[in-house]
Amino acid sequence: MAHRRPNFIIFMTDQQRADHLGCYGNKIVRTKNIDRLAENGLRFDNFFVANPICQPNRIALATGQMSSVNGCRQNGIPMGLDSTSYASVLRGQGYRTGLVGKAHFQNVSDIPARPRTPWGHGMAPDAQSQLALKTQRSGPLYEQEKRGSWAADPDRALTLPYYGFDHVRLCIGHGDQVEGHYSGWLRDRLGGSADPRGREKARDDGRGPFPQVWRTALPESLYPTSFVGEEACAFLEAADDQPFLLLVSFPDPHHPFTPPAAYFDMYDPASIDLPASFDQPIHARRDLPEYVQKAYQIGDENPDAYWPFHADPELAKKIIALNYGAITMIDDWIGRIMDCLAATGKQDETVTCFMSDHGDYMGDYGTLLKHGVHSMGLIRVPLIWHDPQAGERGVLSVQGSAIDFAPTLLQRAGLQVPVGMQGRDLLDRESGDLPVLIEDAGIGVYRDPEANTSIRTLVHKGWRLSIFEGSQMGELYDLGSDPHEMDNLWEAPQQSGKKLEMLQLLIDRNIQLRDKSLLATNQA
Repeated sequence: MAHRRPNFIIFMTDQQRADHLGCYGNKIVRTKNIDRLAENGLRFDNFFVANPICQPNRIALATGQMSSVNGCRQNGIPMGLDSTSYASVLRGQGYRTGLVGKAHFQNVSDIPARPRTPWGHGMAPDAQSQLALKTQRSGPLYEQEKRGSWAADPDRALTLPYYGFDHVRLCIGHGDQVEGHYSGWLRDRLGGSADPRGREKARDDGRGPFPQVWRTALPESLYPTSFVGEEACAFLEAADDQPFLLLVSFPDPHHPFTPPAAYFDMYDPASIDLPASFDQPIHARRDLPEYVQKAYQIGDENPDAYWPFHADPELAKKIIALNYGAITMIDDWIGRIMDCLAATGKQDETVTCFMSDHGDYMGDYGTLLKHGVHSMGLIRVPLIWHDPQAGERGVLSVQGSAIDFAPTLLQRAGLQVPVGMQGRDLLDRESGDLPVLIEDAGIGVYRDPEANTSIRTLVHKGWRLSIFEGSQMGELYDLGSDPHEMDNLWEAPQQSGKKLEMLQLLIDRNIQLRDKSLLATNQA
């Protein structure tokens, strides 16, 4: 008897390393429900981002395209409304599509970027000719995730479908500083009581102030993770015979680190082991361009912002412990959502995935958060694929990229992959390994839109190579013998052949991933 078309549930976390899960080797954090998915399905051991930043990689996952092709090269550039996502493809084939939690397909900040202007001598062009591409991603339809708008009006309407999703319940922000549909939900649950969110209303921790850390006054039942879980269950409970796609996107464990109630104290910082590279801080390195080092200087000056910063052992251990608490809360809700799925009787025809958009230093090189070098803690992310109909179990070593997710999902749905999607089906055992290319505009563009601070990385067969725009410096690591990336072999004479090989592979992969979205309309 032919199988029904599969349903899909995609669990996504924000800024979570692969090794912050029990099934990826972590001995402390408790993730029994996620581990159960891995035990009963496939765990990808070499899955990487296409871009190590939130918005660009989420859009790469959705479109199956590199940032240089989908246009979202950095935070602050929305996903094109003319883009084809895996959700829009499934919706077109009769799927009921839902997204609960964080989307970040559009800009969330209300802070305008610095303008860019034409260069050169002579008169300024007219307004219609000042940009090489006349159609820019601006206007009301590109401002639907602005955090300030939702704070002012939590009941505002979202234009649907939203990138292929017909049912959307948004979280915008992180920790206990979340807006979106969540704000209206929280207001209704509070019933007129004061809003308890934020550092200024936090409970006294009794251990002094720390950057990015406070004990939220929100109870567990009102925390954003609970909102996402409840909304996911409501979507599943309303299911009918129509196949469905549900993206369950938690805004944690991204900073600030504010897990509620018992999750705040669940892990003892004293029990946390710091990474092997902790005592090799990036600010002490002399093999990185000045503009990379500048990112950490800015972060050290303002560690409560979004820049990477160095931490002493006490702070690093505390933040890792809180990160684990946030992850365990997510895991608990994943268990409840899976129970909701079982109650519908659809668990045997539902493919369940777990992933994260990118990682976090979490103590690597004595550093926290993201941006800067492309170390494994930032670029290697979890991917778990549980397919009851296929019944496959085990660990897959195939190299995968964020651009491969949409094609893999669509092929499992029995659908052809749209022309212009650049990824491949990771479940196709005959396709072999392809080098993973990672693009990054670099942290400099967030202060200067003209900054030439791009980074390109290639990961292939146990090696990582990174090159920095406008610099003779670079990184080359043998991940087999140096998994903590402490010995940069870029200038090592004995590895000059490997360096040349990796550079050639990077150039070749960059050529392969050129844009093929536009179709030729004539032979000549």
